[in-house]
Amino acid sequence: MKLSRITTLFLLLVCSLHLSANPKPGNGWTVTPIAEGITYYTFSGIDEVSGVAQQVFVVDLDLCNPKYAFRFTYSDPLAITSDVFARNNAIVAMNATYEPTSVAIKVNGTMYHNMAKNTVFDEPVPNWKSEAAICTDGFRDVRISFDGKGKSIKEQRAFYASMPDLNIFTSSPMLVDDFDPVGARFVDPSLTSEDLKQLHYESPARHQGVRHPRSAVAKTQDDHLILLAVDGRRAGIGEGMTAKELTLFLVKWFNPQYALNMDGGGSTSMAVRGQGDPNTHIVNYPTDNKRKYDHAGERSVPTHFIIVELPQTQEEPSKVRENIREEIRSNPALANGEDLVYDLKPKASAKAPKGYEPIFIEHYGRHGSRYAYTAKTYTLPLEMLRAGAKSGNLTAYGEKLYKELDAFWQKAQYQVGDLTPLGWKQHSEIARTMVKSFPGAFGKGSSVDACSSASVRSILSMSAACTSIAREAPKADVYEHQGTLDIQATRPNMGKNPFRYKGPDTMFPYRESPEQFFTRRFKGVNDVLGRLFKDPVEGLGKRNAYETFFYLYMFVAGMNSLPEEERMDVGGIFTSEEFATIWEIDNYERYREYLPYRTSCCSIVDDMIAKADERLVSRKRGADLRFGHDHVVLSLLMIMDLEGFGFMPAKADDLAKSFQSFRSPMAANIQFVFYAPKKGKAGDVLVKVLLNGEEASLGSLKPVDGPYYEWTAVKDYLAKRTSLFVTR
Repeated sequence: MKLSRITTLFLLLVCSLHLSANPKPGNGWTVTPIAEGITYYTFSGIDEVSGVAQQVFVVDLDLCNPKYAFRFTYSDPLAITSDVFARNNAIVAMNATYEPTSVAIKVNGTMYHNMAKNTVFDEPVPNWKSEAAICTDGFRDVRISFDGKGKSIKEQRAFYASMPDLNIFTSSPMLVDDFDPVGARFVDPSLTSEDLKQLHYESPARHQGVRHPRSAVAKTQDDHLILLAVDGRRAGIGEGMTAKELTLFLVKWFNPQYALNMDGGGSTSMAVRGQGDPNTHIVNYPTDNKRKYDHAGERSVPTHFIIVELPQTQEEPSKVRENIREEIRSNPALANGEDLVYDLKPKASAKAPKGYEPIFIEHYGRHGSRYAYTAKTYTLPLEMLRAGAKSGNLTAYGEKLYKELDAFWQKAQYQVGDLTPLGWKQHSEIARTMVKSFPGAFGKGSSVDACSSASVRSILSMSAACTSIAREAPKADVYEHQGTLDIQATRPNMGKNPFRYKGPDTMFPYRESPEQFFTRRFKGVNDVLGRLFKDPVEGLGKRNAYETFFYLYMFVAGMNSLPEEERMDVGGIFTSEEFATIWEIDNYERYREYLPYRTSCCSIVDDMIAKADERLVSRKRGADLRFGHDHVVLSLLMIMDLEGFGFMPAKADDLAKSFQSFRSPMAANIQFVFYAPKKGKAGDVLVKVLLNGEEASLGSLKPVDGPYYEWTAVKDYLAKRTSLFVTR
C-alpha cells in the first residue's frame, strides 16, 4: 500500500521523536570517540534543566557492535571501580546497584542476593530499591524494565528469583519507561526542600528529592546503551541532581526509551580507558574522600557495570570428542557425570624413556564415592512421592520407589555427604597402584606429604591413600595434615580463604541460563514424571521443573556410590536417551558454575610447581598429595587445557565435546609423574601427566617422547596458562 506524502512525513516526525538525540560539541559538551561504536561525552557548566553547575560523564555504547560486551560484576570483598576496571581490562566501568540487603543481584547465573526474605526493614535500611531491573545476557542483549512496580518486597523477591536471566541488577527509581519520564514524578512535587529535610535520610522521597551525585543506565530505541555519572556535593562546580532533574536531563540530551537510576552518592564512579586520571582512568570526582576534589575518592561497592572487548578469534581446540553422544550410548555409565564410579581397572602405560626412572609425583585427587552432598537429593523426590502417596497419585513403580526411599532415608539422613566404603576402597587402590607403578619414588628415604580440604570425606580419602602407601611402601615417611595453610593446595575457592588469588571476572560465554538450556533441550518432563505419578502435572505441583530434575538426576546418578545393599531401583525413572540429555544439561550447569574457579585454583598449579622444584633441588623422592573436590579437578583441567578442556566452543550445544563432567568421577585424580636420568646419565627432567590413571596431553604442548614432556617446557606452559586467569 502506498502512503501519502503527508502520512509519510507524519510517521517520520513521530519516529524522529523517539530517536536518540546525542549532544554535539559546544554548549558545555565535549565529544570523544573511545573505540568503534563507543563514544564518551562530558558536560561541564550551568545545566538548563537544573539551573546550576553540573559535571556529567556519559558513555554511549552501540549494542549492535559485535566487538564488545556489556557485563555485570559482583565483588566479595567489595571493590573500587578502578580495580574492577583494571582486572577486567575493561574499556569502561561504572558502579551499579545499591547495598545487597535491598536489591536482587544475579551475575553469571548465580543469585548472590535477593533482598531479605519475607522482611520489610525498619529505617534506616531501605526497602524500596527494587522497583525496576536491568538484565543482560553478558553480551549485547540488554533489557531495562519496570518489573517491581506495585509489588511488595515479598512479591519482588519471588518475581526476581523466578527470572531466568543470567544477569540481573534491580534498582530504583525507574526514570524512563517506554519514553514516559516516570522518574520526574517519583517524588511528590508538593514537598518543599524543608519538608524533605525533615524526612529520614533513606526515605525514598528525600533520597531522590535532593541533589546528590548520580549514576544511571539507559537504553535508546535504536539499541544504544547509555552509562551516566553525575558529580555532586561540589558547590559551584558539580551540584548533583534530583531524580526529576536526572530524568529530564536524560530525556533532553539522549531521549532513551528506558532509563534506571542506580546507586549514587559516594558510590558514583566511572572509569573510561585513556581518560581522566592517568593511573586509574577514573573520570568523575568521587566524594567518598569527603572534601578532596580529585579522582581518588572511590567507594568500595559490590556491583559494577563493565564494557569489555570480545576476543575476535577462536583458538583451535587441542582435542575435541566429536562423537560424545555415541560414547555415552556405548557406555551409559558416563551419563552419571561427576557421580561416575571410578574405574579401577589397570590402564595402559608407555615405557619410560631409556635411562630414565620415576622419582616423585605431584598429585591432586577428588574424594571418593559418597552419599549425596546435599540432603535435598533425597528429600525432594521423597516429598514428591509422599505427597503422591497421600493423594493416591502414584503409579505402581512410584509406590515401590517411595517405600524404598522412605526406608532408606531413615538412616541416610545422618550420612549425607559421608564417604562410603567404596570411596575408601577407591583411594586405597589408587595409592596402591601408584606405588606399584612407580616403585622408584617410594623407596628408602622417600617422603609422602599429604594434605586435604576441611571436608571429612576428603580427609578420609587422604587417610585411605596414606594407609595404603604406608602398607605398600613401608620405608617411606608418610605425613598427613589439614589446616588453613593447606587451603591454597586443596580447596582455594573457599569463601574464607585468606590467600585467595584475584583475577579477571569470569563471564559465562553462552547466552542461555542452565534453566533455559534445560527448557530448550529436554522435552520429556511429563514423560519422566508419568512413570512415577498417574498425573505428572499434579506430581510436579508448584515446583520448578529445572530444579526438580536437577535433584532427580543427582538422585539417580549417585546410586552406584552407595553400599550395594542400600541401592534403590531407580532404573525406571529415565530412559537411557533421557538420562544422556539430562547429563548434557547438568554438564552445562557445572561448566557455568566452575568457570570462575579457574582463578582461585591456579594456586594449586603454583603449589605443584613450587613443590616439584623443591624436590628436584633436594633430590627428595616421594609424593605430594592433595585431596579435595570435583570442581577443583575440573577447574584444573580447564586451567591446564588438559585433554582439550581449555577450549570454549562457539555454540552451547557443542560444549559437551570439549568439557565432560565425567572426567572428574568419584576419586578422580591428576598425577604429574617426574622422571630423572638414572645415576651417571645426563638429560633433562621429564614429566608425564595422568588423568584418572590414563596418560593425558597438555594442550598443544609437544612431548619429547611418547607422553613425556620436558619439565622446563611444562613449567613455562603452565605459567602462561595461569597468567590468563590470575592478576599477579
